[in-house]
Amino acid sequence: MGTVSVNKPVTSMLSELSSDLARDDLVLVERMPQIKETERYRDVVISMLREFHIALVLVRLVFRSGEVKGYVFLIKGDVGGETPSSGHVEGYVIVRDHRGRVTKYIYNPEDAPLDYLAREVLTFADLYRKAEERIIKLGLTEAYRDKGFFTDYE
Repeated sequence: MGTVSVNKPVTSMLSELSSDLARDDLVLVERMPQIKETERYRDVVISMLREFHIALVLVRLVFRSGEVKGYVFLIKGDVGGETPSSGHVEGYVIVRDHRGRVTKYIYNPEDAPLDYLAREVLTFADLYRKAEERIIKLGLTEAYRDKGFFTDYE
């Protein structure tokens, strides 16, 4: 695995993630922590930050070409007070290209206010949902186009 120091703040990973979530060739989105159907992803992440003063967020994206990207965010809340008011964010992206080469892109850690981090979690929770809906819609469209899929019903 090759390693590249990007020399950009970790929050710049968010714009890259946003672009990747909007790609037309995205076929799978996986997030950790996993959530129950009755939970909202953003609520789980924010709750972890409030309760434990730390949250690890993993996002795995798979593209039609075989490329896989894994985004890793570690958010550490400040230790002052019951609810953290700011956090220290570390992160990197691991990319496996369609030929199987793996590269780790390390971003510079950054401190940010908790309200900023909460807004970003909310924004990306919505982007994840839209990407997942788009993937489901594309899958249904492809299934509908596949005449063999409906042969049992004709």
